[in-house]
Amino acid sequence: MISTSPWVDDKEHLQEILARDEFNLPQGSGENWIQRAMEFVIELIADLFEWTSIPSGAANTVSTLVLIMAVLGLVGIIYWLFRRMIWVQKKHRPLFMEGEKIRSHADYLRDAKEKAARGEWREGERSLFLALLVYLQMKSWVRVEKWKTNWEYAEEIEANQPSLRDVFGSFAREFDAVWYGQALVDEASFWQRVNELEGIWREEGQHG
Repeated sequence: MISTSPWVDDKEHLQEILARDEFNLPQGSGENWIQRAMEFVIELIADLFEWTSIPSGAANTVSTLVLIMAVLGLVGIIYWLFRRMIWVQKKHRPLFMEGEKIRSHADYLRDAKEKAARGEWREGERSLFLALLVYLQMKSWVRVEKWKTNWEYAEEIEANQPSLRDVFGSFAREFDAVWYGQALVDEASFWQRVNELEGIWREEGQHG
């Protein structure tokens, strides 16, 4: 008769590990779907110990490997879920800071160049995106609102100035990746977009 005690012990051990504080979401996070996903994964891993039938001679070794792989996999899932949760929370933050006065598109572009020259690339990326966005508002192609998403701005551009749809998409993707996703700024791409924006303004006679 095959002894199931190693699996029972490992299941209990796994449940003890998963009950630790580092595997629990903070209270009040509001991300109930993450909690449900974690509970599903925990139950799935725990059930493996009941479904699997392995000869007793290999039970200890295999159960240990399964336990290690399961915990590592769960840690990876939790890490991804936390990164996703943080990214979503950042995406819901307003583009403009509290009490920030909206400046002209030329001021934002000048600020972007100055910040880049000082090595403040992340802040420079934000100013560059705002230079484009404020310019589009000045031309009445979008209406800047704190609650709007880039998707909504893109829809306005599609309706009012579709020739700039791809330009806005390029600027918005870089801004999102750097400002919300903590990606590193591609310096060559940054200066290329500066030149591109200045070229658009020259054609419109709007360079400040």
